[in-house]
Amino acid sequence: MNAFIRSVLFCLIFFIAQASIAQKHLTTIVQAHHFSNTNELDTFKLFYNLVNLRDTITFEIVSLKGNKIYQVKFPGWALFDYGRPSYMFFTEKGWKAKNYYKNRIDSIAKTDSLKYADEQYLHSKITGFFDEKHFFQNPIPDILKQTKDFLVVGSYETLINDPDVIGFFYHLYEGDGRMIAFSRKKNKVVLFWNCC
Repeated sequence: MNAFIRSVLFCLIFFIAQASIAQKHLTTIVQAHHFSNTNELDTFKLFYNLVNLRDTITFEIVSLKGNKIYQVKFPGWALFDYGRPSYMFFTEKGWKAKNYYKNRIDSIAKTDSLKYADEQYLHSKITGFFDEKHFFQNPIPDILKQTKDFLVVGSYETLINDPDVIGFFYHLYEGDGRMIAFSRKKNKVVLFWNCC
């Protein structure tokens, strides 16, 4: 009898878990771009939950041969930065409660409006994640002239003498800009620049 109850409980837990996974509404953005090899296109992928943009986002780069050469996971809200509409609203008002809302109805309307604006902003950050402006051909010489203090020691040195290196920049949170590139010397993707 106990074995029967355990098997029924196991099946219930299994099916509930499967149902919650199925309800995630995962969506993928795919972009082909030169990265690890200037003659072959790698596939950049961003997996996110269409219903809950603040859920975990997975960023992957897959080589033409099908090898996963980079993967990082982060919460969706990590794409918020100082341009977030609700942040802009509150910082412009000076952090005094009387400056925010006139009454309860105004409070609800503005809160809903800001929540919607934040979601739209987050959606634009997700859909623009692989825009061409995030890719840089041979970025090391320019970075050495401008922001060399933020180069990651042990990584950028492997890219200096490679004129074919392609950097990819993405930004998380308010102050976490990252640039990655494929190091032919290390035969892997390296984080070579990290800054505010």
